[in-house]
Amino acid sequence: MAGPILVVDDDNFFRQLASDMLSRKGYLVVPAANAAQALEAATHETFDIVITDLVMPELDGFGLTGKLRERDPEQEVILVTQRTDVKGSAMALSAGVAVVLAKPVDESDLLLAVERAMERVQLRRERSKLQTENLEFARYQNLHQRCLELLSQPDLEWLQERVAAELAAVCDAQSAALWIADDRGHLILRAYRGLLDKQFLAERMSPDGPLGNRLREAMPWIARDERSPVLYVPFVIGGEIMGLAQLSDPVAGDFRSEHVRYAKILGDSAAVGVKNGRRMLALQRLGLRDRDTAAYNLSYFTDYASKEIYKARRYGRTFSLLTFSVDNLPLVRMRLGVPDAKLAVRGIIKAFGRIVRDSDVIAKASEQEFYLLLPETDFFGAMMFVRRALDAVRAEPEAQEVEARLPLALVGGASTFPKDGEDFDELVHRCRRRMDERRCSLQRKLMLDTLPFWDEVDLLLGNASSPKLPVEESAEPSRRGKVSDVLFDELQAEIARELMRDPSSRGLLYVGGPEIRADLPIAQGLESASPEMASRIYLLGRRGDLDSHPALTPVFLEGDERMARHEFILWMSETASYALIQRRGLGATWGFHSSDTAVVDGLITRLQVEYDLQPY
Repeated sequence: MAGPILVVDDDNFFRQLASDMLSRKGYLVVPAANAAQALEAATHETFDIVITDLVMPELDGFGLTGKLRERDPEQEVILVTQRTDVKGSAMALSAGVAVVLAKPVDESDLLLAVERAMERVQLRRERSKLQTENLEFARYQNLHQRCLELLSQPDLEWLQERVAAELAAVCDAQSAALWIADDRGHLILRAYRGLLDKQFLAERMSPDGPLGNRLREAMPWIARDERSPVLYVPFVIGGEIMGLAQLSDPVAGDFRSEHVRYAKILGDSAAVGVKNGRRMLALQRLGLRDRDTAAYNLSYFTDYASKEIYKARRYGRTFSLLTFSVDNLPLVRMRLGVPDAKLAVRGIIKAFGRIVRDSDVIAKASEQEFYLLLPETDFFGAMMFVRRALDAVRAEPEAQEVEARLPLALVGGASTFPKDGEDFDELVHRCRRRMDERRCSLQRKLMLDTLPFWDEVDLLLGNASSPKLPVEESAEPSRRGKVSDVLFDELQAEIARELMRDPSSRGLLYVGGPEIRADLPIAQGLESASPEMASRIYLLGRRGDLDSHPALTPVFLEGDERMARHEFILWMSETASYALIQRRGLGATWGFHSSDTAVVDGLITRLQVEYDLQPY
């Protein structure tokens, strides 16, 4: 259907005459008495053709044509004039006037000119429609190709990075974040790019509640806030939530309807790709497990670790590597036989399997050595895991069955990326150094693991006539003997200063003594500490004048004479391990102090058991 025609002339007779001629042929005509009215009408409506007089007050036909062509370079203009020198003139051609008709205008000439102009308008429309359709086809073809690439690659790590990039590209978004569902259905942040600040992105989201309901609708949606619109793209297949993408900072300032369509198509393919990737990963893991223990083989583990190192570098994350060794497994095999040696190894792997997360990976590096990779775990968390792992092995029936006849010499070490190294070999080397330190530790030499807390304290403290503690150059130092009367207070003050310097550092501190008082240096030093301090700090002793503290947890132990006779500091953090135990007497103060991590960890473990304290 033909669009409206604008007739512009300061002569009312011609306006009416032209309008009548065109109206009889079914055209819709809008009259204007001058250029100003014509420009005003053109701001509210689009005209297929403009018929204008040349000579008009203020702005003539050439000037009006120029103004109209600024808005639409292809505007069809028919010029009418009484002048005979205009038709075909350079001025008319430069102005872009298609036709010049001389007044008085013959009706057949006017209708013919309008008809041909309408044909040109229609041809341009059809060409534009065809170009749009071709462009849309090309876009969908490109989108189809992107979807095929997502479906053709079974590597889940590659897929996560690629999906974020492809969604950002097709939706003209400068920023993208991607959460993928884990084995328990929680959405875990796996990739992000662009202008996003990681600290404002949730590491984990639960698919329960309103979010889950919205995701199961399987349709992208736009959320708007004060800063910028955000496009959310759910990945759902067969009602199962596979992931969620967040797109933000659109280049044009907003997301359009076609962006939602493209995101839906790409999101559906991504859901299939993620599901296929998870199935492939599960098949790979089945084929890469040790038959006896179900632990992964070393080839798979090193490949997995390489990917974890890449992700940690790319996103500024941390992870920990743990190594465990059954040092006396050859002796177990020789004395008890091969079946019992295999039983011990199975029990150890089974114990590890009970305490690991879905994202943690256990591998069998050799007959007596095992590796564990713990994503998103700092060094303090790794040390706590070593403790839990050793306790889990002691509680495992299969391991207990072997240990009843021959104790298992299981030792573990931990390292953390990037604190201890930035490649796999460096991290393994650091783990083995820490294993060697534990092998040389007093904890192992004196067989302290089986002793209750206060028996261990008595053994370590000894007295002036006790034999000297065994010394080994490769072990962390431990000493006993006379200590300064002010050492206990000075250490508390120094630890408080260290904790205030880095409140975000995780650690565990126990300070024990006869009374829990407000004037203890640790209480005074942390008086202004935030309740959100990452380290956990406990005071043990009889109730004094301190009932509460913003950073400390008092543990009141009334009537325990052993606490009344001793003072101790047990501190384990990401950067330090230290123990001080002292006994005050009539003469000099007698003490034991050590930076041996295994000894400190053992003392903390036994203390927690002795007083039923919550493990970290």
